[in-house]
Amino acid sequence: MDSFNLFLQFLANGVVNGSGYVLVAVGLTLIFGILGVVNFAHGEFYMLGGYAAVTAAYFLGWGLLPTFLIVAVALGLFGILSERIVFRPLAGKDATNAIIASFGLSVLLQNGALLVFGAQPQTLRLDGMAQTAFQIGPVFLTGQRVLIVLATLVLVSILMLVLRYTWTGRALRAMAQHPMVAQISGVHVRRVSVVTFAVGAALAGIAGGLMSAVFMVQPTSGSMLVLKAFTVVILGGMGSVGGAVTAGLLLGIIEAMVSGYLGNELRDMIGFFLVIVMLLVRPQGLFGRITERS
Repeated sequence: MDSFNLFLQFLANGVVNGSGYVLVAVGLTLIFGILGVVNFAHGEFYMLGGYAAVTAAYFLGWGLLPTFLIVAVALGLFGILSERIVFRPLAGKDATNAIIASFGLSVLLQNGALLVFGAQPQTLRLDGMAQTAFQIGPVFLTGQRVLIVLATLVLVSILMLVLRYTWTGRALRAMAQHPMVAQISGVHVRRVSVVTFAVGAALAGIAGGLMSAVFMVQPTSGSMLVLKAFTVVILGGMGSVGGAVTAGLLLGIIEAMVSGYLGNELRDMIGFFLVIVMLLVRPQGLFGRITERS
């Protein structure tokens, strides 16, 4: 394989990894941009999505679409439960309380997953298209990797359309811009909070299910992933959906290039280096808040 073909393969691998980052980071940036909640347990939503997909596929014998439908519903409900029990009682109080609570939820979920599922990594195996290999010119991708990219494209497109053209989307953007004015205008704040957490958790869970078909899932899967998601959110701009999409793909591609040309040892370092540079040069990120671009 010549150098240009190798570059294209690295690029394709980066788009796949970046697509997973996008789904997790978009949910995270929605929760922060609309509710102002910094949720460090968001990586555990990703991890639980992986286990939900494995459970639905292995133990229930469900196919591709039913598996990811149950992942979306299960994690959406779990997001609602988390908002109601953990974060709603802390609304309007010191933001540090919510951060500490999210750390506590993260530890609780990690240890709960270890108790229920064990420490052995598990892989989601899918039938049909997901087991097919694709060749696009000199680039080879498994069906699981193609599925990650296609699912991300569809889900982000639907989300952007909902944010722009539906009443719910306008309510979410109004809350992101000015919660008090939105409430005066008739926006139901608690309902918006519930919807935001449900959507954010569902997106992270779907990402976890998709990525578990490639990288496996274990109780600590979300630990590094949430740090990368925060990296994406900071690079793209806190609260910007478009920024999260752009920065997620960019981070995935840069990591793939660094891993391919310089070695895996430097791959996880590059994102944090970019965050430092971004905070020094452009603290607001690439795109700013959700209301500026949506």
